[in-house]
Amino acid sequence: MTQPHRPDLTKDVASASASPAPSAAARSVLASDAEREAMVERLREATAEGRLTLEELAERSEAAYLARTREELASVGEDLPHVTAPPTAGSGQRSFRALVGDLVHQSPALEHGIEATAVLGDITLDLCSSPAPPTGELTIVAKALVGDVHLLLPEGVRVEMNCSKVFGDLRDLTRAHSGPESVTPRVRVNGSAVFGDIIVAHPSSDRRSYWQKWLDERRGRA
Repeated sequence: MTQPHRPDLTKDVASASASPAPSAAARSVLASDAEREAMVERLREATAEGRLTLEELAERSEAAYLARTREELASVGEDLPHVTAPPTAGSGQRSFRALVGDLVHQSPALEHGIEATAVLGDITLDLCSSPAPPTGELTIVAKALVGDVHLLLPEGVRVEMNCSKVFGDLRDLTRAHSGPESVTPRVRVNGSAVFGDIIVAHPSSDRRSYWQKWLDERRGRA
């Protein structure tokens, strides 16, 4: 009696295993600014925990800011436990970066706040001609890593600096404002200086600004 034909299962398995694998040349996913900031924050935490030295903090923070892909960014903290997950979408904050070079920008929009980061370079932001935020309050996140952040503010604003420093310097060169707080524009500067400086000052010329217009309007209603 003739036996029924059995399919060659070995051949079928071999054919299935021979299906093309995903291309190894596929592009790596690019890292976002939020992911870089999350990594730098984890590095600061690791330094406070005694896992990194100050020199390692500076070197790794620089590498994090310069990382182009998530793979490069992950390698910065691959030997650290519990790496912080990257934050969700941003709040519309304007970001300015001077990476291995200098950047000068005038009159940026201030409505949602500003982030200024200098890595192996200097960044100068002139805010004197920018329309003041509707609330009269502005938050600036400044990070100076082996570089300087210069912030030029108009006369008549109150400055509050809440920054940390590691072999860096924090300087508020603005003139003290003695007006009532209820009608005084307020600028809060948060961030850190690691082997760099964060400097807040008035411009050399005494020119009238949108901030002064805001102040005059508030005084008129007071």
